[in-house]
Amino acid sequence: MNSGQMLVIALSVLLALWYFGGMLVNRKRGIATYYWLREGLRDAVGEVTEGRWIGSAASGARLTVGDARSPFRRVEAVFLLEAREILPWWLFQRLRGRRDQMILKASLRSVPAPLDAARAESAVLRQMQAEGRPRAVEGPAGFVFLLRGRAAEADLRPWKAFLERYGDAVVSLSLSRRQPHLVLRVSLPLLQAREEPAAAFFAALGAACGAAEG
Repeated sequence: MNSGQMLVIALSVLLALWYFGGMLVNRKRGIATYYWLREGLRDAVGEVTEGRWIGSAASGARLTVGDARSPFRRVEAVFLLEAREILPWWLFQRLRGRRDQMILKASLRSVPAPLDAARAESAVLRQMQAEGRPRAVEGPAGFVFLLRGRAAEADLRPWKAFLERYGDAVVSLSLSRRQPHLVLRVSLPLLQAREEPAAAFFAALGAACGAAEG
């Protein structure tokens, strides 16, 4: 057996071990995140009426609160895990800054002032600006707000307070007059690093939405 064959065998063994190890890590993380989010939604938003895995516990899940407490009407939280079991793809995604993430979509009881928020250096912000949303206002934690329609700087106060607290974990935030009114992207590792219940995050988000209604 020559060195090339030995290298191929060693690489194959490494990828196989990494695959099963990554799957176990993702499965454990997926189950823990599911129950962490479910408990947080139940305590701060309402009973989860639908919860299901996206493929398997190693990939992510979708949790829905069909009859949410005010200021929410309906909330859907989707979390997606990194593909840790596939080493080359995992490394590629890491280089692009992709981590475990949560996408939260909420319909509110009152229509909010439309606006977007993302970090100044993000591709998301550049895309928003390219779509013709020129009114930019600096916010906390390196965020920039882009105002749409009749939205005014006074409408930003509750969202500035929210981002002062959770801006390190938030990736982007968008408010629209159409349902879902709120779309929020969050880095799960940064949010969970706070070692606080998910209910604290959802309660702060609810407070921001409620203040925005006023």
